Amino acid sequence: MSIWANAPAVPSLPTDGVLDAVVVGGGPAGWTAAIYLARAKASPVVLAGGAVGGQLMDTGIVENFPGFPQGIDGPELMGRMREQAENAGARVFTREATALRLVPDAGGVHEIDTAEGTLRTRSVVFATGSSPRRLDVPGEAELGGGNGVAYCAVCEAPLFAGKDVAVVGGGDSAMEEVLAVSKHARRVHLVHRRDTFRCAPVLLERVRTRPNVQVHTDAVVTSIHADDSGRLATARIETRNGGTCDLSVQGLFVAIGHTPRTELAAKAGTALSLTPTDHLHLTGSGGVTAVPGVFAAGDVADDLFRQAITAAGAGCAAALACQRYLEEHPA
Repeated sequence: MSIWANAPAVPSLPTDGVLDAVVVGGGPAGWTAAIYLARAKASPVVLAGGAVGGQLMDTGIVENFPGFPQGIDGPELMGRMREQAENAGARVFTREATALRLVPDAGGVHEIDTAEGTLRTRSVVFATGSSPRRLDVPGEAELGGGNGVAYCAVCEAPLFAGKDVAVVGGGDSAMEEVLAVSKHARRVHLVHRRDTFRCAPVLLERVRTRPNVQVHTDAVVTSIHADDSGRLATARIETRNGGTCDLSVQGLFVAIGHTPRTELAAKAGTALSLTPTDHLHLTGSGGVTAVPGVFAAGDVADDLFRQAITAAGAGCAAALACQRYLEEHPA
């Protein structure tokens, strides 16, 4: 049963009048921003979208979020954060923002379109997150969510202590994943589709000197298979010369990049610009952007850390900056 199954019904979108704040996104950054804004009496509306909870909804046990010494399931953590935001006074809607009209003047009113109407708001916090790029091979979707396939070794590496795992990728992120998980796993297979790497040479050198790491180049994962219990058992790889091999692994980390969810900003045609990596460009601390009253937090603006706790911290900072903006530009 969905963790949202017993959530109370919410009224229609508040499309009349002007809101103080709208949070776009329902992951750690969005929920934290909503909590802080609600406690500051900014009466935030949260457009959580259809994929409420973000990447943590596909994560099993989370052991590195402070406050949970025994760990906590990703979906449960997101459920608790949503409940805390609602208890503080945030109004949550599982609606997608479809278009933006942002004004360049301080104290102006921004507009956010949805399928049910247009919200008018004095401030916006973007916390739309990012999506890990997937292999799109048979078995990947079925074995996510704690069954062996994962997208963050920094988050989940300790869960694979003494086990055999594979990491797929050839960039800096993939090397960092290998280095993180190799401290715990018995053996790590690095699978890369080319015979050259685009990562920093120093990272590749560190990977190659790890005694428990085996590198497979000119190879791709073509399918992922479970054992009788429904957990990952093997990953089939094919080499450029047509050979195949089944790796016996209990974990597979996909590290082929992330795609920030910045489509709305890209279509808005405003000064809300993107970085070379397509993340939202920040012009100051607290998630400040080039558009007055518009802030960004979490993976949508973070191309380096991409952790639940850093996203939550960024959501806090963006909410505090947003609160200060609202005080400086009263309605």
